[in-house]
Amino acid sequence: MKRILFIIVLAVSVGFLSSCQDQSEFPGYKKTATGLYYKFYTDVDDTLYPKVGDFVDVDMIYATEDTVMFDSRDLPKPMQMPMVESVHAGDIYEGMALMNIGDSATFICNADSVLTKLFRFRSIPPELDSVENIYFHVKMKDIMSKEAMDAKRDAEMKKMESEELELRSAYLLENYPDAEPSESGLFFISEKKGTGSKPETGQKVKVHYTGMFLDGTKFDSSVDRGQPFEFTLGQKQVISGWDEGIAMMRKGGKAILVIPSDIAYGPSGRGSIPPFSTLVFEVELIDFE
Repeated sequence: MKRILFIIVLAVSVGFLSSCQDQSEFPGYKKTATGLYYKFYTDVDDTLYPKVGDFVDVDMIYATEDTVMFDSRDLPKPMQMPMVESVHAGDIYEGMALMNIGDSATFICNADSVLTKLFRFRSIPPELDSVENIYFHVKMKDIMSKEAMDAKRDAEMKKMESEELELRSAYLLENYPDAEPSESGLFFISEKKGTGSKPETGQKVKVHYTGMFLDGTKFDSSVDRGQPFEFTLGQKQVISGWDEGIAMMRKGGKAILVIPSDIAYGPSGRGSIPPFSTLVFEVELIDFE
């Protein structure tokens, strides 16, 4: 229901403003000394305003007179952004500095300034060339100091690290109970020993692999593509867990690599791989030179 109401407010305000765009004033809106027009739909009686250096958690929509350009509620995570000095006169940061937790408002900003100074477009796209104003619809959900934000992120990181360790331990106990980690944390499980010497740093290796998450979901496979993957060993062309694991194999060998996130894609993740993901690879060393 809250989302529906927010959309209704957006539709009504954009439609109404569109009909008034030739006027020098926007009825129902107040104007700051810098030229920012604003209107509050919910105005909480409080004095906790965000200041430069704070972080704000917001729902934000920005739109032209007739087109929604961005809706933060479509993002996979809440929109949390730092408060900075105004980028241009009458910008959205000036507007958010007027808000308390729980407030919702619309701010009308000059389109040229938004596009060239806030969004840093080198040139204005043709489809936006005739746009005079951009409307920011904002709901202020939370305001945090940098210290509070850092503490929150640290707590979230520790929670994800703990969850990863718990999931990895359960996976290993069920599938490879005798596996022991290397100094880096890599679990190397030999499936087929192979023959000859091991590849050395700087040599080009050719491997087949299938990458999976701990629940068995496949995210990549050279086997499925029918094309082995080649890279230079020890040159940081791949995740460090791969450099370490492949260096332990011999030609024709097969192994399972269980790679913790800190020697894979870490706390940031990559593409379809979420942060703090332990990865499982079935690998075969086809050749090296």
